[in-house]
Amino acid sequence: MMILKAPAKINIGLRILNKREDGFHNIETIFYPVRLFDEINIHISKSATDANSIIVKTEKQTVPLSRNNTCFKAVEAVFKAFRIRETYRMEIFLTKHIPVGGGLGGGSSDAGAIIRYLLKYFNINLSENREKVMNSALEVGSDVPFFLIQKPCYATGKGEKLHLLNNFILDYDILLVNPNQHVSTKWAYENLYFKEKDTFEPVLSGVNAFNPVDKELFRNDFEKVVFRKYPLLQNTKESLLNKGAVFSSMSGSGAVIYGLFNKSDKDKLISARDEFKKAGNFTAIVS
Repeated sequence: MMILKAPAKINIGLRILNKREDGFHNIETIFYPVRLFDEINIHISKSATDANSIIVKTEKQTVPLSRNNTCFKAVEAVFKAFRIRETYRMEIFLTKHIPVGGGLGGGSSDAGAIIRYLLKYFNINLSENREKVMNSALEVGSDVPFFLIQKPCYATGKGEKLHLLNNFILDYDILLVNPNQHVSTKWAYENLYFKEKDTFEPVLSGVNAFNPVDKELFRNDFEKVVFRKYPLLQNTKESLLNKGAVFSSMSGSGAVIYGLFNKSDKDKLISARDEFKKAGNFTAIVS
């Protein structure tokens, strides 16, 4: 039995650049890993039959346990890409700490952790097989390649084209808040009111540092549509700013809102966390 940790991410800015011919959208964003983790217990043994057996369990009723589960998809993608012929029994138990449907990439991170572990288990050299590994991750989800890197990255395309930002550091305390809301990523994209010919130039490609004053630069384009349907999320963002955050934004397509607090403002950070928690919100300090 191995225990894997799968980190969450937040988006520092998220721009929708244009709508693609395949119906998807080109975006630009900065993915930033944070210290909130799902825990994955995985046990692999040789199968007693001529077929693979993948069993996924979790205590969360909202997580699919069928082939739609990202861990299931990750195993299938690796076996397919590297033509693994031996058969195995895999038991996977997910302990979810990352909110489902929160815009923190929990399902994608779980898949990334599984892929990283399988590469090690089957002695697959990442540097020699980078393209094949990244394509396997992309089969599972557009942001899964980022979770193989787990370092700040500028992302374009559907989120799969990555440029490592070695010097990009958020020197702030980060508070995550989710007022028990769930936003469907599919719904969020479908309701962007994006015209077919609309095209916007990237503005985050040259960013190497974060400045909370640049609120427009680091805006999240999903907020306009999501806040319209879920006003409680907009209220949460405004409340974080009122409680002392120097910057606040929704992560991904929601529903988690994060606030950045100066490290010298621990009292404000703790007070904000306690107030949100007392009101029944999910909260986590992840710095």
